[in-house]
Amino acid sequence: MRVLLQIWKSRRPNSEQNWLEIRRDLSALYSRFYGGFLLGFVIMYWCANSPWFIALLCNSYWLPQIAWSAWHNAKKPLMPAYVLGTSAIRLLVPLYVFGCPENFVRVKPQFWVCWLLVVWVAAQVAALAAQHVFGPRCFIPDKYLPEVYDYHRRVEPEVLASAGAGDEECGEAGGVDCVICMNAVDAKTPRERMVTPCNHFFHQECLERWMEVKMECPTCRGALPPL
Repeated sequence: MRVLLQIWKSRRPNSEQNWLEIRRDLSALYSRFYGGFLLGFVIMYWCANSPWFIALLCNSYWLPQIAWSAWHNAKKPLMPAYVLGTSAIRLLVPLYVFGCPENFVRVKPQFWVCWLLVVWVAAQVAALAAQHVFGPRCFIPDKYLPEVYDYHRRVEPEVLASAGAGDEECGEAGGVDCVICMNAVDAKTPRERMVTPCNHFFHQECLERWMEVKMECPTCRGALPPL
């Protein structure tokens, strides 16, 4: 639970939330955690006579990662070496239990379960590999995808004027200071800059590096949508 709390804090860097909103988010976190724990306990109780099904569920650990990458359009997927190594190591125990005649838990060997687990984990690894090569949303139709914020969107002239684009103090025409590197960024050229929902302009490389550390605007500390 402590790890989940740390993840929850890292994903909510915006400190402008009031205490009621924080309590509501924490209540939802605890409810999902203990609800999932109770659901898992019930499933294990009802499937006590089918250990192969429990093993299949326990080896579905890549499914949340696949769904999360597709939903958030994660640009940096897990490294293939990590995925292969983790999958191979986690398969050792169930393959030993269901494949070794002399296993210490005295489970009767079921070689078809071993093949089922290998094929199931291999299918998950293949899905992760496809996301790594073709993109995290390669197998989902566009109509089912959530709307993604465009950091290279066009900006109204009024917004450019309020940001100071074209002022002599900002250097070249159309330039706005990037508060990350303190150099001018061409705010009038969409592919030369990134603009946040709060209408602050940054270099693409600067903001991408910043978002690897904090998902908040460097200027106003507002929450940033994923890339």
